[in-house]
Amino acid sequence: MKRTVLFASAVLVLSTAASGEVVVLGGPGSSWEEGGGGIQAQVIRGESVEPTNTPGGVIDFSVEGYDNWIFPQRADPELNIAVGTLGRGGEITTPTHRAIRNDLGKIIDDRGNTGLDLRETPVLGLIVDLDLGARFGVNRFRFFPRNALPEMPAADFPFQNDFLRGYELFLNDGTPESMSQGRPIRTSVAVEGQNEEPVVEIRIPAQYVRLIRLKSLTAVGFDLAEFQVFGTGFVPEAAYISNIIDFGAPTLLGNLRWVQEKVGDEVFSRVRVRTRSGIDPQPLIFNKIRPAEDIFRISGQFSPRESHVPWKFADKVDDPELKALVENVLDNIDVDIRDATQTFNELSLEQREELSLTEADHGSLARKDRGVIRHDVTGWSEWSAVYPAEAVVAADELQVEGLGVPIVSPSPRRYFQVLIEFYSDEFESATGVGGLAFDVLTRPFSGALVGEIRPRRAELGEKTRFTYAVRSLFEPGRDRGFDRLKIQTPLRVEEVGSVEIRRADGTVEAADFTGSPLSDSDLPVARGDFSILEVEEKTFTVGFPVVAEDGAELRVTFDNAVLRFGTTFSGQALNSETGAVLGQHLLPGNAADLGEGDGDTLPLGSQVAGNLAVHVGITDDLLVNVNASPAVITPNGDGANDQTSIGYDLTTIGAPTPVEVVLRDLSGRPVRRLYAGNDVSGRFALPWDGRDDAGRIVPPGNYVFSVTVDARTGLARAFGTVAVTY
Repeated sequence: MKRTVLFASAVLVLSTAASGEVVVLGGPGSSWEEGGGGIQAQVIRGESVEPTNTPGGVIDFSVEGYDNWIFPQRADPELNIAVGTLGRGGEITTPTHRAIRNDLGKIIDDRGNTGLDLRETPVLGLIVDLDLGARFGVNRFRFFPRNALPEMPAADFPFQNDFLRGYELFLNDGTPESMSQGRPIRTSVAVEGQNEEPVVEIRIPAQYVRLIRLKSLTAVGFDLAEFQVFGTGFVPEAAYISNIIDFGAPTLLGNLRWVQEKVGDEVFSRVRVRTRSGIDPQPLIFNKIRPAEDIFRISGQFSPRESHVPWKFADKVDDPELKALVENVLDNIDVDIRDATQTFNELSLEQREELSLTEADHGSLARKDRGVIRHDVTGWSEWSAVYPAEAVVAADELQVEGLGVPIVSPSPRRYFQVLIEFYSDEFESATGVGGLAFDVLTRPFSGALVGEIRPRRAELGEKTRFTYAVRSLFEPGRDRGFDRLKIQTPLRVEEVGSVEIRRADGTVEAADFTGSPLSDSDLPVARGDFSILEVEEKTFTVGFPVVAEDGAELRVTFDNAVLRFGTTFSGQALNSETGAVLGQHLLPGNAADLGEGDGDTLPLGSQVAGNLAVHVGITDDLLVNVNASPAVITPNGDGANDQTSIGYDLTTIGAPTPVEVVLRDLSGRPVRRLYAGNDVSGRFALPWDGRDDAGRIVPPGNYVFSVTVDARTGLARAFGTVAVTY
């Protein structure tokens, strides 16, 4: 039975105690505007941060007909886009008159009584550059002096006749394609050398614009109250970032899914969803400038080399031991910055939190001591890759546990955040999101599970006996333990050997499955408390007694082949009590002493990148193991050798590549085209029943088959023969 409770502006749907939970953002009963989660999202804006869920402020929370949906904002034709420039990370500047740079913000502040007063200043050639911070559909511009626009009166500044007498307006959409050697290619859209209008209004065909340049063409002084930009249609880019969700303890992340709908032409809009997870509540690092450790020369003068570090100055630290650490090590100019940083990173989480600069600390630093603000990629993962379209579900499926795609951000972690990016390539097209959900398990199977595979080098396409080891870093009283392991393989597993548990007290439990059939009809195969539960094309799952202790080691041996360099054998631990829907991914590392003397010197349980990957020799052979089995067929319908299987392995192919399989007679005439399509690396088997393309049984004789791969590097082709007899 499920129950629903309010969870920091998200809906947390709790199933039974053993199964997972579902967190829902948006949709019926939840508010996107409140952000979900209890820790306010923050976005870096230069030397400060902005607390916001909508960077740029171009998300629409109240679209007619879409209750609790979010869409990219549709432009109000009377809304001045320029006003939000600085909040979006844009800027307004001039390359020609530096003395007025600090006053330029007054012409995009939507206030009629502030402005840029150049009435007594020679202004020939003045250039004002406006970067809107993002692309917008733009069709109108307006600029004027103070007291010239009736809607924005400024009686104290009667400068209505001091308008710009000559101007030229240039545009650029800000895309890489519109740049040349890093500089924008600007297009002139309006030019006037003898302007007589105090309020200048320029209309253009709607187009995407990011960079705007206004150039003065006369030496006559002028006043400028506002430079306004107006748009049309949906904004081409928008983002929603959730608040940070605090689960209260390390939590296992499961599948992610969302509801979406497109308006306009569906080809021209899309959303991209990303996630990240963390071990602390702050995904940003606030830095100071560390006292210089060395000197370097610039233009004949010596200058201190700046190092940006996240810890406080010693006089701001209360703990005597940590205060001494800052004075004697972290800020000691005789200690290399790399050594100081390593020392800081090796502190406990509590010690680092006490020493780390907060946003308030950073803001109170003298400007000369204030360092950059960065994303924390130590305590937090980076934003994930974009999740695929398979994560999109129907509205009534949003709260169905297990739907969608696995979350790739590391877990178990205590903190979690979601980023939704909206893109529109046409003014009347957009994609909205009606709700987003993900599965969690608040008691993970283990604090961490470290996996390793041996050997880590194999012969291309050849069957190899692998040993797969998993070490449990278990926390009693919190973790659940696990009794299943799903291993991802490049090809269908050929044989499972032993499954063995080595307990922390030295006892061993094991079962041997050598020779066991692995077809669907034969599964599951049990040996006492051990079993082979499932075998699919690229995964297999084994079961065993619960592993619920620190330092316990699981080993599985199996036969498989590798077709690509750097193939990763990912693993996922499961617990049958949770319904085996949500699994815990393994971290590559030093899981066991497998006796191969490969130089693993780190302690058991340490994470080591690449320890779940298997390498093969780099080769130009895209086709291996090409054969027909049986090589002789008798297609007479008696059930014996009525057909053959033409098999081949594609290697080192990561992107879909054209493949064709054709049978010919000995004169070279095509008899049967068995296959034509796009494939990536894998093992393939195509049946041939001795018939031609018209469905007729071919005459007795020898037939040649060819497998052709049309790769970017050229054609690869292999041949074989099949004999047909009666």
